[in-house]
Amino acid sequence: MSDNRQKATPPTKRWKKIVIGLIRWTWIPIVCVVALFIGLSIGYVYIGKQPMSEVFDLATWRHLFDLIFAST
Repeated sequence: MSDNRQKATPPTKRWKKIVIGLIRWTWIPIVCVVALFIGLSIGYVYIGKQPMSEVFDLATWRHLFDLIFAST
């Protein structure tokens, strides 16, 4: 008689599957956020000739939003 019970997967294989699955689902959003920050930095510092310290200041982007959508 053969035993058809499946063996439980070892914890290391389970964690490896979880990590690989997590990387598969999150790498595109992470790359998109990084590209957004790089694009904001290049556009604001090199094209706009402004200091790097203002790139991540919320007031800067709020002011820009107000300038763009002032007439609506």
